[in-house]
Formats: sequence, C-alpha cells, structure tokens
Amino acid sequence: MKKIELIKAVPILPFAYVDSLKTREKSQQYAHCRKWSHTVLRFLGLSLDIQGVEQLKEAETYYFVCNHQGTLDPALIVDACPYPIRFVSKLENASIPLLGRWAKNIGCIHFDRESRQGNIHMLRETMRALKKQENILIFPEGTRSKSDTMNPFMEKALQPAYQTKATIVPISLSNSYVLDVAKDSSKQCKIVFGKPIPYERYKDVDKDAFCDSLQKWIASQIEKSK
Repeated sequence: MKKIELIKAVPILPFAYVDSLKTREKSQQYAHCRKWSHTVLRFLGLSLDIQGVEQLKEAETYYFVCNHQGTLDPALIVDACPYPIRFVSKLENASIPLLGRWAKNIGCIHFDRESRQGNIHMLRETMRALKKQENILIFPEGTRSKSDTMNPFMEKALQPAYQTKATIVPISLSNSYVLDVAKDSSKQCKIVFGKPIPYERYKDVDKDAFCDSLQKWIASQIEKSK
C-alpha cells in the first residue's frame, strides 16, 4: 500500500493496537476487528458498496472464495460480513505490525506456501475449521493482482470444500487495489457475495472446471462494476 495512504490512518493506529492486545472470545474479537476495519477504511477515504450479504445465514458454515486485488482486501471483507471469518494467508503476513495481530485474534490460518509441509498444514487446519462449523475465506490467486485482471485460480484451493462437503460462496472485489497503485479515480470499492453453492451442486463437477466457473463469475462482476 502507498505510504501516503498509510499516513492518513496513523492517528487511530495506536488505539487499534491497544485494543488488539485485549483477551476476548472469538466472536467478540471479530466484532472489534470489524469495528476497526470500518474505521480505518473510512479514515483512508474508502467507501464500500456491499451486495448479496443478505443471502448469508448465521447458522450456516461457508467456504468463501474471493479474488485478491489489494493489501486491504481482508479489512474490506471483514467490514462487509457480519459473521466471523477465518482467512487463509501466507506466513509472511503474520508478522505485519497490527494487521498480523488482528489476524491472530480472529484465527487466521497462516502457512508457508513454498513448502509441502506448509501446504499440508493449511489443508488440515482449513478442513478442521470447516468441520467445526467455522467460516473460512481463501484467495485462490495466491497473491494480489493490483488490477481488474485476475491471476489464475489454483484448483487445489477448493480441496478443503470438496473434502468437507462445504457450502461455497464466491466473492467479487472491485477497485480494492486503489490504494496500492497510482490510480486517480474513485475510492469506492464494491464487494458482491454470490449465491451460496451447496455441496450437492458441485460434488460431481471436476475441480478444475468448477474453479474456472467461479473465476468467470467473479470476473463478470468486476466487469459490471467498471
């Protein structure tokens, strides 16, 4: 993220850090993380157009599949979703000041994506969380695109959903890279929650084909937002 944008949020960061040190139940940690996500995003001048979140139900468990455009994508999603979500994230993100602390508070699954053991750990922890009826979000691109053009989705990202028979919800993020690039445009970001897809609807579909269909749906939502 551009340094000039970070400077705008400096006045509230100490308060967010102190709050991150407090011990709470998981649901309360998510509520506080959501509050700070909303506050920081507004300090940075971002506005968020949220669509489709009303389709989600608190009693259900979801495996969210989302495109990855910018540094603050997790904050945007937390701000938009009222139900606790655990993110799958690369190990390096755990050491980011403040962000790493809040990620730990809400139970993010960090893993070394360069090692076989790290990937096995991620799959096991993700499946364990889904079986415990905890919502999980993954970015199948594996890295930020910093544009409207997505990187290829990795079909292995869907393996936890197939293994646990989870309901999948695609998420589309648009213009969330605005703070990462020299882009003179609106700071309105859009997030669209797709219709939940139960296991029965995709269980017999090849993972590659299904992954491709999810990416095409997300791409179509990004195109609509232009």
